[in-house]
Amino acid sequence: GFDLQELALFAVAIENAIHGEAASALHSIYKQLGYSEETILSKNEATLVIDTYMASYILGVSPTQMTQQQLLTMIEEQHPTWNETRQFLRDVEQDVLAQRAAVFPFTEVVLVAEEAAARYGKWQSSECMEMKAQLMRMQDNAGSGRVRLANFYQGALHGDKWQFSETVEYLRQLGALDETSPSDVRVIIPNYINSPSNCLASSSFYAVCCIDECGDLLWQLESKIGGPSASPEQIIAIISNLPPSSATLDNWTVGEKLLLRLNDVADYHGGSEVPLHGRLFAQWMHYVYPQECSYPHLSGTTQPRKPDEFEVETDQDATATEEEMLRHIQEGRHRRSNTAVFDGGDGGCSSMWAMEEELVVPQAPSGVSGPVAESTLARRLAMRCVAVVGAVASLMLALAATLGPALASWSHECEWRVAAKQAACPPVPQRIHSV
Repeated sequence: GFDLQELALFAVAIENAIHGEAASALHSIYKQLGYSEETILSKNEATLVIDTYMASYILGVSPTQMTQQQLLTMIEEQHPTWNETRQFLRDVEQDVLAQRAAVFPFTEVVLVAEEAAARYGKWQSSECMEMKAQLMRMQDNAGSGRVRLANFYQGALHGDKWQFSETVEYLRQLGALDETSPSDVRVIIPNYINSPSNCLASSSFYAVCCIDECGDLLWQLESKIGGPSASPEQIIAIISNLPPSSATLDNWTVGEKLLLRLNDVADYHGGSEVPLHGRLFAQWMHYVYPQECSYPHLSGTTQPRKPDEFEVETDQDATATEEEMLRHIQEGRHRRSNTAVFDGGDGGCSSMWAMEEELVVPQAPSGVSGPVAESTLARRLAMRCVAVVGAVASLMLALAATLGPALASWSHECEWRVAAKQAACPPVPQRIHSV
């Protein structure tokens, strides 16, 4: 891995590349409209250019692949909240340009585009929260974090929820399905919300997706613990004061079975502490916060991809037809499971609980020293060097592909910024592997 200095340098390089990408896209739009780099745009002209840039950004389509009119027509057809997005852009323009003159040189158009791209993720998260609220209203069991597939499709066909239309196979690949009861499949709310199917914008370097609520919960936990692991007692003391955003009771508490599960995880790791960055703790967090934290499927069992990537790689549609959705709705009316899939908000005995650990950095046995420790250190140093070289090489290739044409004619206009005792539950097999 990287040390702090290497990570900082890598972050600066990526930030600079992102800024250059916005300038490159705007250059293509200018060229398509017959403007030169010296052209001073009127307010209406600049507004149209910025709207075109944002349409390209949200759709993930290069402005070199479509005309301005094609981009604006497509965004209006595929993005129901485009009018709200345009108002967001006007607000950004006002904030960035303040009291400046009503004429726009290229450099100022770039500033507005970069700021709009930087703010867009946080702004569009309101759409994600509305989607979450819609799914929560569809739950059979309040607080379960799961929606029956039939209800999910019902929302798409009869509830004007245009997003809820992914095929079963695509949802499976996203890791968004709970199939513990094959006759009554359910959609896992946080896994669906945080999946690539809900990423609305992308670039060569990143995608703008729904903000993961579990990340903030984990950050608060980490900041109070100040280490990579903690005792169950420490964790419970902190978690008890971190109710989920969806909590409806002031006296929110962690269920007894989940308290036992947390002790199981500690016992698995030697009895005293729980690693905060392993699969088992992430699994525990999912059942504590079933509407906020994604269920961590075992590595290799899912393959989350954007819809277009799924379609290209599998030759299958990512969007279900109306006939497919109606079939699942009809089947759901006759095949409801008589077995509770989710344990009433306390998932300690859920059949999805798997006592299999995955750690990014395997924990070394205590007392390792001498040649073994030196050999481990040497391997880590070698891997760090390989990682740095690989990352830099990958970045350079991306830069060359993305920025080459723009740098050739715009270099003098761009400023690069440097700067998780089971009592009531059956035994679960235990396995561990690193990833």
